[in-house]
Amino acid sequence: MERSITKIFNRILIDRRVRIWHVGTYLALVLLWDKNRQSSPFQVTRRMIMQMSRAKSPSTYHKHLKELEIFGYIKYLPSYHPKQGSKVWLVESKAN
Repeated sequence: MERSITKIFNRILIDRRVRIWHVGTYLALVLLWDKNRQSSPFQVTRRMIMQMSRAKSPSTYHKHLKELEIFGYIKYLPSYHPKQGSKVWLVESKAN
C-alpha cells in the first residue's frame, strides 16, 4: 500500500476534531509505520508511543489512541501481555 506522509497528514490536519496531542500521537504512529517498511499491522508499545508523542500519562495515551480509532485514522488492537506490543493499522483515507 503506497501512501505519502503528506497525503496522510492532509486528512488529519483539516479535521476539526483533531487536537495537537492527536497529531503528536499520530505522527509517532506514522514514523513507526514507516520504520516498519510501511506495512500494517505494526507493533507498538505504550512506552514507545508516550515517549515519541510526549504524552505524560497512560490515560492520555489510551484516550488519544481510542479517539484516533473513533475518528477513523487507525485500527488499534491492544495487547495485555507485558512483553508483547499492541497492533496498529493505519486506515486508508476514504476521501482520497
